[in-house]
Amino acid sequence: MFKQLPPLKSLLAFCAASRCKNFSRAAEELFITQSAVSHQIKNLEQFLGHKLFYREGNHLQLTEEGKTFASAVNPAFDQIISGAKMLTGTQEDALQFGVSSAFAVHRLTPELSDLNKRQPQLDLRLRMLTCGDNLATLDLDIILTNEPFKHVAYECEALKIERYFPVASPPVAELLQGMSAQHWPEQTRLIDLQGVNSWDGWFSHQQPKSTKRNSLIFGHTLLMLQAVLGNQGVALLGESLIVNELASGALVKLAQSPFSIGDDGFYFCWHKRRQHDSNIRIVKNWLIGLLS
Repeated sequence: MFKQLPPLKSLLAFCAASRCKNFSRAAEELFITQSAVSHQIKNLEQFLGHKLFYREGNHLQLTEEGKTFASAVNPAFDQIISGAKMLTGTQEDALQFGVSSAFAVHRLTPELSDLNKRQPQLDLRLRMLTCGDNLATLDLDIILTNEPFKHVAYECEALKIERYFPVASPPVAELLQGMSAQHWPEQTRLIDLQGVNSWDGWFSHQQPKSTKRNSLIFGHTLLMLQAVLGNQGVALLGESLIVNELASGALVKLAQSPFSIGDDGFYFCWHKRRQHDSNIRIVKNWLIGLLS
């Protein structure tokens, strides 16, 4: 049986490299040199008879055979680590939780105290994610992303496709009351996120088409939210982010038909090493409640 088992050093190098997608970072994790990692990967490829990695620009990617092999090897190492932690009494209960900054700050963090009261055994370690983060290298236990995250070490489930609405503060909404978007005054400012141009997509669904482009651009969704609350214009914002403002009347929908931006939504991802952890299900159900 053991004759069919690849060299353990090569398996460790492959596991680290497949998660990091980088031989240098894999070497740092294993406290060996980059050339040693490369050597072990070559040994493994010779043993298996398949190429496991290829380069795409400056990035390292798994081949289809590499993805298949990683889906078997990485969870096996996770199980070994988990078993060792249980026997040595060092099992990690904390959940490293990554979530986009706007939702983390505005919706999730204010609700954490209530969750902790109901589930005192939970130890959530929140990390705010940015667009530049490489999720595969952060070693998070759970992630709430705005698009599907495909990685051999994670399972991913769609919780909700976000619905966007044009919204304004009550004073601005009163000025636009009864008007279609095509008839909004020219001085009406359209608040948008830098590089996104979400209004282009929304107006493309309107009949007749509108060409109004008196824009106010921000670099973060939370800045957009504060601007629209401050009577500075109209913004397209996700319903899940502003549910409290809509309920309190601080923001008013200017249209009742929702607008979706591709697959943009809320995707709950969990690391396979924690797939049997009941706290994962608790967090998932809590998020479903927040998003409903």
